[in-house]
Amino acid sequence: MSHAFLKRLVILAGLGGSLTGCCSSSLEAPALRAYVQDPAHGLVQHTTVGSAELTCAYRPTELLVAQELANPNSITASPDSVRRQFAGRQYFTLSLAQDGAEIENQFITNPTALTNALAYLNTGIAADVFLVTAGHDSIPALTSAYPRQYGATGRSTVLLIFQASGLPQNQDFQLVYRDTHFGLGTVQFSFKGPDVVAIPTLKLP
Repeated sequence: MSHAFLKRLVILAGLGGSLTGCCSSSLEAPALRAYVQDPAHGLVQHTTVGSAELTCAYRPTELLVAQELANPNSITASPDSVRRQFAGRQYFTLSLAQDGAEIENQFITNPTALTNALAYLNTGIAADVFLVTAGHDSIPALTSAYPRQYGATGRSTVLLIFQASGLPQNQDFQLVYRDTHFGLGTVQFSFKGPDVVAIPTLKLP
């Protein structure tokens, strides 16, 4: 998976997987996006650590497929070929803000520290994030990507990609972030397996 493709993925996932929903309902892309973003469905989790705000969101593959198909620059011929690009992976976004701004902005007056923070967000953070299953198996992130938004969103949103086969369907799990750069300590986000399984499928035009 190329780094350029990862950056496209993080824009698709973070500015708007994996287990696909097996429920009978299906939704068109706008309604599916609203479903995923609705906190009542358990797919978006928030926490605070001091003045830092962290948000972790599950990103279903079907939503990424819909957004890729809507991309006017996409040269992919069919929905099935797009699905194959995302197959076998779990996708999450992790957003970090400090005092209402991107978390790396705390280093804005120190060019070296800022460069190190950006490198950590782009690739190093993957080594600090794990999925932990109900049976206490630990699944490390495969990779991560972070394109800077330069103040457009007020948060730093990182895409995290995991191997899908390690996470059993319909079982609760946690995404654990053991920060080694920003002084946040260990942060846990809990997800319920039934919430993931209940995600509607994508209804294509």
